[in-house]
Amino acid sequence: MLDTQPITQTKCIVFMPARNCEMYAAEALRSLSRQTMDDIHVVYVDDASEDQTGRIARHYLNTLFPGRFDYFRNEEKFGKSRNIWEHLRPRAKDADFIAILDADDQLADPGILAEMAAYYSAGKDVVWSNFFTDTGFKGQNQQLDPSRSPRQQGWRTSHFFSFRAALLANIPESYFKDMHGQWFQGACDVALALPVLDQTRNYAFIPKHAYRYTASNPYSLHNLDSNSIGLSSALQSGNAKQIMQMKPLPILAEKEAEEAAVTHTSEPTTAPRPVSPPPESGAVQWQAKAAEYLLSEAPKILFAQSVIAKSLTPMQLVSLQQILRKTPGEVLCIGNGELALSIAALLDDDATKVTCLADNAVEAAAIQGKAALAGLEQSIRMIEAPRAPLRIGTYDCPFPSLSVLDGQGVFSVVIVDACGEKNQVAFGVLGLPALANHIATTGFHYCALTTDLGAADGIAEGALALAPSLTACSGAIGGTGCVIFANEKEA
Repeated sequence: MLDTQPITQTKCIVFMPARNCEMYAAEALRSLSRQTMDDIHVVYVDDASEDQTGRIARHYLNTLFPGRFDYFRNEEKFGKSRNIWEHLRPRAKDADFIAILDADDQLADPGILAEMAAYYSAGKDVVWSNFFTDTGFKGQNQQLDPSRSPRQQGWRTSHFFSFRAALLANIPESYFKDMHGQWFQGACDVALALPVLDQTRNYAFIPKHAYRYTASNPYSLHNLDSNSIGLSSALQSGNAKQIMQMKPLPILAEKEAEEAAVTHTSEPTTAPRPVSPPPESGAVQWQAKAAEYLLSEAPKILFAQSVIAKSLTPMQLVSLQQILRKTPGEVLCIGNGELALSIAALLDDDATKVTCLADNAVEAAAIQGKAALAGLEQSIRMIEAPRAPLRIGTYDCPFPSLSVLDGQGVFSVVIVDACGEKNQVAFGVLGLPALANHIATTGFHYCALTTDLGAADGIAEGALALAPSLTACSGAIGGTGCVIFANEKEA
């Protein structure tokens, strides 16, 4: 079934994929109708819903967007990736830019589309905002470093995502399919965003929580999978990994320059866009500044780093040092024993000891030996804590036995290194409730180190689900990891 209107050239196409979201369909469209920008055309796809989604959507589309929508209903489920290919892609030529609004979500800022349109008028190619969930979690989207491939920077551009419409035509069909040639059924937002971002470095991040993500929808993939971690099901995580590993599409300006060189015409009809060298990375500059600061403020860090196999970045160390300075008290390290050496070197107070849990006697002896080499043996207390299965709610993984901490007092700062764990999110989330009897009731900081922002977001989401009164900051340890602490106003 389809209900389409001829599209004249429009500023923005809003693509709304829907499946079994009758509880949310009306408010999603109402939130779009409140936008201050009127020059929009809605492409709405009912993906074989088994409820009243289609009937509700058609009513509100005709009422709120008369003459400004296309409605499609699939008789079998396609999934978002195939819907983008079959329903959105043929219409992309009729718009300046495209924005993605899932039909169970809402736009929370009535001016966000107008703000995005201003960026496109100024020449940007991709624009995105931040989001929040109906369960209280605030998204951790960020600006991307234009000097690096977006595929090397984690998933930072989720909701509200938009892009110049012409970029969609350059994405091959294979980028919307998995290694077996099947259309992606999970992580479809990633499958669209990464090949779009591949083509340009001319993008803008709007740091507003302008999009309300309905995390509680019982039909969302992460709620249908008992093994989900945060907002990601096993299917989504597996697909996202495949997508991240795909070959990046060429940057558009470079592609045009290559094509022009092959043409060999004396009077080319279209001049290629100039290729500008990528700007110097600000991240590199800040890491250098952070290293200078650490050598001045915590000179023992150099000795610690000299005996560590895998070091934290200078920016991560600066972040942890600031937490240690503002949170006096005992410190506990879990996960990677070498982490305790760096933490001990950052402490201003020589009387404070860092307690470190080791999996066995061999690891404990090795860390103690490295501490002696670095001159930090008086600052570290090693305790053997063999791992045992731990399950709380949906989170399950081997975790150090914490009975060894009985009688050790309470800790003001806990640093959990989840980077080497098979399930980083579960390891990071479980530490908080497991240590409840060993953490100071107020003024504590729980720091979880992760390899990427996706895992950090999952830990933040899980922590807030277990203890909604806490504050969770993803990306707060030198751009990665997660810091969780008590909201002092509520304490």
